[in-house]
Amino acid sequence: METQKIINATIRILVVADHVILRQGIQAMLTAENDFDIVGEAGSGKAAIRLASELEPDIVLIDTSLEATNGLDIAHQLLRSAPNTRIVLFAGSNDEKLLFEALRIGVHGYLHKTLSINELREALRAVQRGERVLGQSQAVTQVLVEFHRLVTEQTRLSRGLSTTEIELVQLASKGYTNKEIGKQHFWSEVQVKRKMQEIYRKLQVTDRAQAVAEAMRQGLI
Repeated sequence: METQKIINATIRILVVADHVILRQGIQAMLTAENDFDIVGEAGSGKAAIRLASELEPDIVLIDTSLEATNGLDIAHQLLRSAPNTRIVLFAGSNDEKLLFEALRIGVHGYLHKTLSINELREALRAVQRGERVLGQSQAVTQVLVEFHRLVTEQTRLSRGLSTTEIELVQLASKGYTNKEIGKQHFWSEVQVKRKMQEIYRKLQVTDRAQAVAEAMRQGLI
């Protein structure tokens, strides 16, 4: 007769923060619900790496505002040394560079300290289910804006269009004539016409209206 494996529904968390009050506060808020268990606390990067190895928590929640150590550096090390543990950063500022670097290295969650305790709990539960979580609408907006920029840049490059050519299409979409465009760039009308014809070729269209429509369709302008 086969024995069934007992599934432990408790989410085991290691909290990394150099302020005792913050660690104790997080522990008190999370453990108020039965599905969370704070298995350890660390006040430094060195302690975090050691405890993550010893305790094998489900999630390591790291305060990015550590004074002696960069929280992002700890996250990076843990992603390599503890591949079965999910890493969540807990940030207190709207640092776009930190956000994108965190996503680049592959953290499982990027949460903001303005979240309510219920939102924090739900975010950690989602991470435990295997989801990637951004716990603030502004962070989501930043990611979507950057994603759109990257997609647009990829489309531009695939079409062989220069940033100047995109600018010309933008001006054309606003109704600027070749003469008006030429004045802005110190080109003759003939030069502008030739540049526009090159744009038509790259976009596989035959005139200005089609070029504008195609550029808009592809999200280039």
